[in-house]
Amino acid sequence: MRLLISLTFFMLLFSQNANHSHADADVWIVEVDENPEVVVENIERDYPFVEILYTYDTLLQAVAVKGAERYIEELHQEEWVQHYSKATTYTAPQIQNTTSPTQMPDYHDNQHPYTGKGVKIGVIDTGIDYNHPDLTENYKGGFDAVDFDGDPMETTADEGMPTNHGTHVAGIIAANGNLRGVAPDAEIYAYRALGPGGSGTSAQVLAALEQAVKDGMDIINLSLGTDVNSPDYPMAQAVNKAFELGAVIVAANGNSGPEDWTVASPATAKNAISVGAAYTEIELPFIQVFDEESIPIRPIPYSEPWNFTQKHPIEHIETLEQLPSSIHDRIVIIEKKHYQYGEIVSEISQKGASAVIIYGKEEDDPNTWDWILSPLPVAYITKEEAEKLLTNETWLDTVYLKDENNIASFSARGPVTADWTIKPDLIAPGVDIVSTVPDGYAAFQGTSMAAPYVAGVLALLKEQEPYASPQTLKEKLLTATTPFEQDPSSQGSGFIQMDNLPDQQYRIENEAINLGKVTNSTKNHKHTLTIHNESEEPLNVTWNMPRRQSGLNWNIPLTTTVEGLSQVNFEIAINFQQKLLKKGVHEGYISLELNGEDKYLPYLFIHDTADYPRITGLEIEAPPFDEEELQMKLYIAEEIKALTIELFDQDLVSQGVVLESESISQGTFEKSLNKKDLESGIYEAVIEVVDDQNNTLYQSKQIMIP
Repeated sequence: MRLLISLTFFMLLFSQNANHSHADADVWIVEVDENPEVVVENIERDYPFVEILYTYDTLLQAVAVKGAERYIEELHQEEWVQHYSKATTYTAPQIQNTTSPTQMPDYHDNQHPYTGKGVKIGVIDTGIDYNHPDLTENYKGGFDAVDFDGDPMETTADEGMPTNHGTHVAGIIAANGNLRGVAPDAEIYAYRALGPGGSGTSAQVLAALEQAVKDGMDIINLSLGTDVNSPDYPMAQAVNKAFELGAVIVAANGNSGPEDWTVASPATAKNAISVGAAYTEIELPFIQVFDEESIPIRPIPYSEPWNFTQKHPIEHIETLEQLPSSIHDRIVIIEKKHYQYGEIVSEISQKGASAVIIYGKEEDDPNTWDWILSPLPVAYITKEEAEKLLTNETWLDTVYLKDENNIASFSARGPVTADWTIKPDLIAPGVDIVSTVPDGYAAFQGTSMAAPYVAGVLALLKEQEPYASPQTLKEKLLTATTPFEQDPSSQGSGFIQMDNLPDQQYRIENEAINLGKVTNSTKNHKHTLTIHNESEEPLNVTWNMPRRQSGLNWNIPLTTTVEGLSQVNFEIAINFQQKLLKKGVHEGYISLELNGEDKYLPYLFIHDTADYPRITGLEIEAPPFDEEELQMKLYIAEEIKALTIELFDQDLVSQGVVLESESISQGTFEKSLNKKDLESGIYEAVIEVVDDQNNTLYQSKQIMIP
């Protein structure tokens, strides 16, 4: 999903004594270069029609304000205004599988004595149903950054589209009733940043994060995100600051997988513990096709679960206008084309279909669709798969195949652009996760479910070592992982191993071997890690030589003993032979043995010819105070020689080049466009980049012009 989906996963606002006199006005984040409290006094004195919603003074210097554009336009002329921006909308991602679990799991490991007692965990999300019998005992308070009060309850039906995401997240962490979370005695605090329908603003999420830090949370869970693959995004910077101030930050990696380079802020933050979703055993639905390979069912978020056990007739519809008056008990197959996703679901569900299968071109990524709640199952297949199905079958037969120890297909992958680091840091259970929801229980899937599992594990570690720093807790967590047969960019250090944690007597500092970007002039890279032996007994460390690869020469440390209650630094070096080095992304694991136990350290480096996205976060929006212009924003991963962006309409007719520029530096890039030149609608942006090696590369992204 869009994390994280568009989530697009995660940010907000609030105030201790706000009123609602500007209910229809916009919200703005104004960054200032003076003491925010002094700025507040100035605004209250000089701008009586501007409402101050929140003062940021911990993670950044800023105020969130609300008011009509003419008042904000006057305000932004003040000399103490450093930067201002309209708050961005974010949503809570999830995939719902079933609303009636047959049994309640116990996520708590009874093999050890720790239950998270005394550990404070902040859940920044849609709120929490604190009246749920499995949560009421552990719920200790919080704040509502949507309604500006101390009641962070989930949105109810009489307030708008109801929510349940935050309650589900909280139950995974610390439910203590029919369902037992990972840390059933932890203290849960709710920070409601996302309102009706799971939607909120960047002002709200930032405010919730800052308040959670001020309230002294030991651990903060962020099951939300954006579409910017960058370590420099403002939310990522705020996360890093929160970590430095003593809070362990857990962030969902996003649900825009399985392609690489899909991890997004705040999971891109260096200090965040970024979590991908995985499973140890599951049955996945496939479409059985005569004499052909089975086609995987890819469920669309917010639709009913795909659980058919009998064959169903197929109804292939060319256009929505050709829908028969009744299609009861049939599975409709339709091409996405120019239709809105909600339009397809609404039209077909009214005709009585049993399910919908939508197919489309490769570039029409379903993660970019505007999802809605669907009353029937909806799945996605590729255009090639649809052609194979329609050529061979008139009935659809669903089969269920078992799979073990794998990454969820939706889980976003790394690496992170610009600093070329491995994300996620680790993976955890995130498929078919049963947890609490208002008035009951439900099974969801998503990295939103994997992150709170890790937050609960950290609570157990924090109880065991109450004075451990966030960095130490992070190191202990990542040391207790084992990778599946996948690359580091999809799983980081690997799958969390609960059994290894309570008695683990060592930890590895700086275990992820991020070697950066390799150019034709690069001769070698070095990486230093530290093994801390927390036992009184000696720790024997044996290094294994990585498999031979053309163009690479590893220098691995010798076998060493780390004496009791001491630490040893180890240097790993890699030399490059450029003429023999293959292009692209190089990643894998270096293995070692610690007192006979296997441990795998992830490594990754990028050859400068790798096919990574030079551009992320492209959007076109209406700027403030100007009815004649549009504002185009994007993020440049690294300095480039030239950039061209051309827009195409739904019929693939060019609407012209909207950007031609040379010598662009890394970071955020903005350009004004004439609104008269572009009609509102959905466009395909074709991006041409010339890098510093004179390579020409292409990307594309679907964008909406307001």
